[in-house]
Amino acid sequence: MKAYLRAGAALALTAVMATSPEAQQRPTKPGSDVHHITISCFRGPTSSVIWDRPNAVFVEDLVRMGYTYPEAHAIGERICRDEWGVGQHDYMRSSLLQIVAKTPPSH
Repeated sequence: MKAYLRAGAALALTAVMATSPEAQQRPTKPGSDVHHITISCFRGPTSSVIWDRPNAVFVEDLVRMGYTYPEAHAIGERICRDEWGVGQHDYMRSSLLQIVAKTPPSH
């Protein structure tokens, strides 16, 4: 499954996440829309949060949105390492929305 997050003027977002082994093996690339964020996390072979980390496409989409690389990586880590988000795509989406609303990119 692949995750897509679109942030419009009113932050109307939709998301699903790339966590299946097949999705993790396919290359992903950032979208061309600055308001398009792909939530993509490497989960590892277990359902436990052990090796979880954001995939490059997730971080790159946040950078393109206006976050610095350290900010984008921190946001990705926060979303991907949250044990409540494992298999809970709506939770991950709403968590990202909250972060973007509280700390918008500074451009």
